[in-house]
Amino acid sequence: MKKIKSLGIKSIFRISLVLGSSAGIIGGVYLMILSFMDRQYGEGILYLILGPVLYAILVALMNVLMAWIYNKAAERLGGIEIDLE
Repeated sequence: MKKIKSLGIKSIFRISLVLGSSAGIIGGVYLMILSFMDRQYGEGILYLILGPVLYAILVALMNVLMAWIYNKAAERLGGIEIDLE
């Protein structure tokens, strides 16, 4: 049995930015298409630009907060046990 004693905050932030921006691109394209159908072209372009940026930042900050909470809890409770082959 191995234990995860702590999580790297910087690495979680970097990966979360990439995953969050990817999800933001998907959501931005979806909202852009809906806006274009309503002939609101300015809003559609804004969704496509701001969606990935804002979603990436929010996801990264939330994941960093959760990693920090995990690190504090793991100090007291011992961390997650995993079995590796």
